This record gives sequence, structure tokens and C-alpha cells, in this order.
Amino acid sequence: MTPTALGDTLAQVVRDVPGVAFLTPGIAGRLRSAFQDPRRGGLPGAGVRLNRRGDTGPWQIEVRIVTLAGHRACDVTRATRAAVLAHLLAEGTTATVDATVTVTITGIV
Repeated sequence: MTPTALGDTLAQVVRDVPGVAFLTPGIAGRLRSAFQDPRRGGLPGAGVRLNRRGDTGPWQIEVRIVTLAGHRACDVTRATRAAVLAHLLAEGTTATVDATVTVTITGIV
């Protein structure tokens, strides 16, 4: 699986986590339009960044999200991290020990 396809897939996995309002748009999404609602469309993998050292190094995954008010931030971040790791393991992309997942909440709506 290519990094772009994996990023798009992980973005959808993150969107399905309870308490996640939307993924934080990247710079390209912010420059597209100041009036665009990030919850409706945008770039598919926005909010998910994947890095890997070499072809066989461990994945370093950064996820940036906005949460819904009324949900505990720590619970949403834990659930998001668990969902990403579970997807990677289920797809055989990596073992959980081979991936580092960082979740950052950038806002609450």
C-alpha cells in the first residue's frame, strides 16, 4: 500500500472514531478557501501525516483532529490511536510495535 493510500484509509478510520468532529486541514486545505467547511470534504488524507525511514523502517504517524464538545479529550485521543493501530494490525501493514502514532487535538467544536 502506498503512503498516500494508507493516509487516506487512516483518515477515514479516524473520522469514524466517536468524538472526532473532523481532521484538521493541512496548509493546502486552509489555502483553498477560508469559507470551506472542513467537515464537508477537503483533501482525503488531510490531518494524517505518515513518515517512514527507508522502505522497511517503522511508520511514524501523526494525526491532527478537532473533537466534539462533550467528549473527553484524553478518551478521544486514546480511541483514535487505538483505531489507527488496530487498522494497521488488521491490514497486516505493520505490527503495533513497529508504528508510532501521535494524536494531537487542535480544537474543540
